[in-house]
Amino acid sequence: MGLTLVTKEKSSTALQSLTTTSPKEIEETVLSTMESILDFEEKLNRDFSVREYVLTKTPTTEQLTKAKKVMAFAMTPLPQADIEQELLNTLAVMAKQTGLTQKDYAVKLRLMAQDLDDFPADILLFATKYIRRTKTFFPSLSEIREAGEWRYYKRKLLFEMVHKSTNK
Repeated sequence: MGLTLVTKEKSSTALQSLTTTSPKEIEETVLSTMESILDFEEKLNRDFSVREYVLTKTPTTEQLTKAKKVMAFAMTPLPQADIEQELLNTLAVMAKQTGLTQKDYAVKLRLMAQDLDDFPADILLFATKYIRRTKTFFPSLSEIREAGEWRYYKRKLLFEMVHKSTNK
């Protein structure tokens, strides 16, 4: 990803916030915080959805440092073991596929967790909660990603804007 939290303490603080706050609230907080740090604008598609965020003024080193910290905080994923546990919790309440053994499920959950480690913690929890409430059968990886992707999109665009500005 490129931007990482430096200490376990900061990661722990981020996880505490992300796992107890809705993705919508996190998104609003991140956007307003980023607007207070950087000068940027939204570029929209024809349907008025956000296509990208573009800096309108070159940020100072201090502004970039603050923006990186905000984005690192907002992009903090659950630890791998916690992602696997969340998937296991989802599996526990859904109809299971016939013919799969416990070992098959363990492998499946581990591989799915590895492919979901880019989702911030709040978005992964949102997606699995949505799946549990709306689906009957344990989902594919793409179904879980689809459930969270729309929440992840703006945050990812902000992250990319900051990342691009640090690589100039």
